[in-house]
Amino acid sequence: MTTPTLLLIHGLGATNGVWADVLAELDWPSQVINVELPGHGAAAPSDDYTVGAMAAQVASTCANGEEVIAVGHSLGGAVALCLASGFFRPVVAAAVGLGIKLAWSDADVEGMAKVAAKGARWFETRDEAVERFLLQAGLRGVGPNHPAVANAVIEVDGQWRVTQDPNTFAQRPVDPAGLVGAANCPVILGAGQNDAMVSFDDMVAHVPNPRIATGAGHNVQVDDPTWVVSLIHEVANL
Repeated sequence: MTTPTLLLIHGLGATNGVWADVLAELDWPSQVINVELPGHGAAAPSDDYTVGAMAAQVASTCANGEEVIAVGHSLGGAVALCLASGFFRPVVAAAVGLGIKLAWSDADVEGMAKVAAKGARWFETRDEAVERFLLQAGLRGVGPNHPAVANAVIEVDGQWRVTQDPNTFAQRPVDPAGLVGAANCPVILGAGQNDAMVSFDDMVAHVPNPRIATGAGHNVQVDDPTWVVSLIHEVANL
């Protein structure tokens, strides 16, 4: 039996480098596709940052009919669940959503729109831009030389900014019931125990037996890569 391709999808504000610690521990016997979402890192910007549009862009990195296990974090988790609908190029054998924000208030939506409207901030030094990136991505405990930082900032005419397109922040609430209900494969939700974005109760309302990483925060793939590796292998054996 051929092992499916592993498709890794980072979250809002991050880069594909957030999976570096997972990949360092993961002995995957097949192909790994570690994408960058549109408007993030080295990926080109887009005029459509909806979950569906991002899913279509991510799907374009896979071959037609390619079997994949889609593992996404936060916004990337919502993209993974969207891919599980079967409306896109790859055949998703299982979808894992880590740290997806499932419950949104009007204030959450308004706050995201305000951040998007502020546009990019420019800095005199790379260190200042990196600090801003780590704050936006919720990675303040990560050092400036972590692989997540590699594609995160750019210099233009002697000034520095985060590469992320600010328009990516203008996200709308996901429809977790719709995404899970439309999935044509097993869906697993998980999060860090201390993830302020999502709770066990939020997840168990949509899937049985959500997974919790003890002591981890929102970026569980950075906080506890061993836990994530174990979960990926568990899912591969479903």
